[in-house]
Amino acid sequence: IGKGTYGMNIKKIALAAATALVVVSVNAETLRVGSETVYPPFEFLDSASGKYVGFDIDLINAIGKKAGFDVQIYSMGLDGLVPALVSGSIDVAVSALTITPERAAKVDFSDPYYKSGLSIMTHKDNVDKIKGAKDLEGKTLCVEIGSSGALFSQRLKGTKIRTFNSAAEAFLEVNQKGCWAMVNDKPVNEYFLTQKAARNLNLREVPVILSEDDYGFAVQKGNALRERLNKALKAVREDGTYKKIYVKWFGDTL
Repeated sequence: IGKGTYGMNIKKIALAAATALVVVSVNAETLRVGSETVYPPFEFLDSASGKYVGFDIDLINAIGKKAGFDVQIYSMGLDGLVPALVSGSIDVAVSALTITPERAAKVDFSDPYYKSGLSIMTHKDNVDKIKGAKDLEGKTLCVEIGSSGALFSQRLKGTKIRTFNSAAEAFLEVNQKGCWAMVNDKPVNEYFLTQKAARNLNLREVPVILSEDDYGFAVQKGNALRERLNKALKAVREDGTYKKIYVKWFGDTL
């Protein structure tokens, strides 16, 4: 092959490769997922791998793959998720979000993907003194800012609310008796109590469920993405992927 012909062939190959890269980048759809990544077992940073893991993370990755998305996780505060959706900074919020009327007024939710509920975390010295929500009235309560537990606590008569950026921070304050108790998602309370970090703490969960709630993925109002996510969610339920992820994080209790 002559030098000139070789050079032309190299240029053609380079041009074809560049064109292929452009096609790939155009066709690839990125799903920008906002999540409060300090909420085990649903979403948290695995210190060993440096990656975000958890039930929600596994599920949205499976749904994203089924729907043809490249999932990118953006860590942010819980109270920043809805504003980020409204502004278009993220496409979907995936963060153990309870479907509430207050949130549904601002965003659209997918079909429910997890049935949860609220329970009470308190110091061991107080656990026998709390039988239900009535025993929280007039007390100082710790809450995670923007959480469904915070919304519930704010509706109780005469309560003084202390807000924290994460559930873990609020748990530690309850442990120090800085608050009478904390209303929080039941699976998060129970998961925390099984962790090594909780073994030397004096926290207990009150054996009562305050409400039954559903979690959903949140998107912008009117966004067709909602139906695409619902279709993929249905598919991962039907092919057994959902159950595998559930068993991984919660055991065979589905």
